Amino acid sequence: MPSTRPLLRPVLAALLTVTMLLAPALLAGAASPASAAAPATPAAPSAPSAPSAPSEGADSAVDLTLTSLDPTSLAPGGTLTARVRVTNTSEESLDAASLELRTRSSRVTDRAQLSQWEGLTGPDTAGEPVASSDPTVIAPGDSATLQIRVPAEDLGFSGESYLWGTRRISLTLSTSDGPQDAIRTFVVWRPEGASGSITESVLLPMTGTDPGAAAADPPAYADSAASGHLASLQALAGREDVDWWLDPQLLDPPRLEVAEEGDPQTTNGDAAAEYAVPEAAQAIASTLQDAVGSRTVLAMPYARTDLAGLREAGAADLADAADALGRDTWQASGIILRSRAVGIPGDEVTAEALDEAAATGADTVIVPSTSVREDPGSSVTPSSIGTYEATGATGSGRDLRVLAPDPELSAEFASLDGGTDPELVTQRMLAETATIASEYSQAPRHLLISPDPEAALDAEAAGTALDALDEAPWLTRGTTDALLSAAEQDAVTTNPSTPGDDLYALGTIDPATVAPSAESEDGTWTRTDPADVAAATDIAPALARRLQDLWGELDTLGAVMEDDAALDGPRLEVLSAASEHWGSAADSTARAELAETAVADLTGAISVVPTSGYNLISDSAGVPITVKNSLDTPITVRIAVSSDRPIVRVGEQPVVTVPARGQIDKTVPVEAIANGTVTLSVQLTSDPDAEDAPDGGAQALTSTSEVPLTVNPAWENWTTLLLVIGMGALVVVGVARARHTGSSHRAPAVHGPEDPVVLARTGRSEPTTEPLPPTADDAHPDPTTETGSEAAAAAEDPEQKEERP
Repeated sequence: MPSTRPLLRPVLAALLTVTMLLAPALLAGAASPASAAAPATPAAPSAPSAPSAPSEGADSAVDLTLTSLDPTSLAPGGTLTARVRVTNTSEESLDAASLELRTRSSRVTDRAQLSQWEGLTGPDTAGEPVASSDPTVIAPGDSATLQIRVPAEDLGFSGESYLWGTRRISLTLSTSDGPQDAIRTFVVWRPEGASGSITESVLLPMTGTDPGAAAADPPAYADSAASGHLASLQALAGREDVDWWLDPQLLDPPRLEVAEEGDPQTTNGDAAAEYAVPEAAQAIASTLQDAVGSRTVLAMPYARTDLAGLREAGAADLADAADALGRDTWQASGIILRSRAVGIPGDEVTAEALDEAAATGADTVIVPSTSVREDPGSSVTPSSIGTYEATGATGSGRDLRVLAPDPELSAEFASLDGGTDPELVTQRMLAETATIASEYSQAPRHLLISPDPEAALDAEAAGTALDALDEAPWLTRGTTDALLSAAEQDAVTTNPSTPGDDLYALGTIDPATVAPSAESEDGTWTRTDPADVAAATDIAPALARRLQDLWGELDTLGAVMEDDAALDGPRLEVLSAASEHWGSAADSTARAELAETAVADLTGAISVVPTSGYNLISDSAGVPITVKNSLDTPITVRIAVSSDRPIVRVGEQPVVTVPARGQIDKTVPVEAIANGTVTLSVQLTSDPDAEDAPDGGAQALTSTSEVPLTVNPAWENWTTLLLVIGMGALVVVGVARARHTGSSHRAPAVHGPEDPVVLARTGRSEPTTEPLPPTADDAHPDPTTETGSEAAAAAEDPEQKEERP
């Protein structure tokens, strides 16, 4: 048909000229009620209106808060109701204050328009208002709630079902001094017969903003559990419309020392302390256990430990310990896990990061969808699921399931922290989902919303948003399990025009398309240069190895303690120092120092009492060693003794049990080999033969104590010989002296009765001085017998005796 071409050109030129001339009038008319009644053409989205001039800058004397906007989905015959709380922050009254409603009748088909519309500032003065509230006076410092009710027919939206979707509206405060400020938000127009819909699910990170606060800062943890972030998590946990990405640490709270006022351990240092789980932490664990039900649960690393960072820093043993602790906790809880997932922040996403995630043992990775979509700005939004084959040296060729939450929706949900206008955020989320659902796709789609784990959600605000999503007729509630199952069963397609049950999804992700992404100034998410990937929060190798050494010391302590309750807190502090929570190396180091202090206090509670030295004077003897235990539980340790010189042989190393807050003396056999002075090195270690002994044999518990020992094994024999010789010499000398000074005269015998008193007192026999009672012989004395006095006189003078007849 060549003959038609010359005629077509002038017609097109004329149409173009008329369009350019009438464009300003058409755009202005689109905002008025009269022109809005005309049906809009579905051929292409209209360009966003030029932003109206803001009122004298940002020095607005009013504060506007959208308190409600109903209904969730507006249909013909319905009524749009908006309520705005106006606070007069100036020093003058606001006279004739009223609220004006304006609309843009064109449907939003590009999600970037949502950010652009919300980003406008100042009052909206484009076109005549659709409706206004009754004027009122607001005194300085006072607040008033203004309300507008508008029938749907007055808004001028098209009744065609295929033109359903998001519409822009503004609520401008006007006073006697003119327009003051405005709120720009959205309403979803859904005429009867509209059929577009998508499936959505919410994956809620269940973790504390500081995973180690239960041990490092118990008062702050208790406050959070009572009225902060942890309280909100408990309130949201019971909702059936959320799945969990759960930190197992919340199910395994640490046992801490109980130190209530008046307890013995607070006044008596010798009394053993008691350990128990704080009530607030126990309540959280119980709430989660009771609320889990049949929902999908993904496992987060214990205390959000940076497993990949630890391995890269050379602390694989600590990463394995954190992984094992998480597995033990899941097994003890009885909760059935759907998957083990690790998250990667958008600005750190690279193919290498995905490979490292696979090396941690995780089977699912969570990243923003903008980091793994070939064309994030494409007109049809795919489902939030894909598959990645790890090809790096650390990935071992494992297949990862990639959960790719929508970053804009996730960021909006994360902003529901009590510091934003929850109704505005809710309307933005409804507008985002409606815009996605109205995209043309014959294949079903499933969208995932997952806020950042650092988000401190407000339960009431988040609950309001979730309720609105549940009410939206273009949304069907789904589960994260369904997304994972679609990837596992390969029930996906990469063509949105493919009819059927297969999800339009990311498919197999090419490593070359993986790139970091971040939120831009206008609120949209865009891909960034891989050269700018964030690495400032990676754990330093020196710190990682330091934490690994601390964990090893705690393992050794646990092997010797009868009850290791005192180790729960330090263990959590060590792992939380390696958590992804920290935004700077300084914060991570500060937590590591706290853990190091706790470990030093525990290890310092076990010691060998020092001594001045010993003398070994025999072939073998036992060297006494005193072991002191200041812990609140009995310990079983081995006393390891060694010598710096081979002149002694140390016997069997004894294993002893020391009571809590007590000490024990134990002798270690030592056999002398030669004379000399040695230094015995004494160290307490774990028992390598114990059931729960750490790998690698006996592990040192204390530093080495030195005991001087003087050895003389022959000294005992020589001393005995010298004593025998000395005693023999004394006997010989005594005999010789007796012979030299002895007499041939015997001492005269004592005749007469003995003095019984002297005999009883001293054992000597002496004659008594008392006169004896008379006897029969005394009455008739023998003339041949001398009296006692005569005998005594004769003894003194023998010659006198001879002179007697």
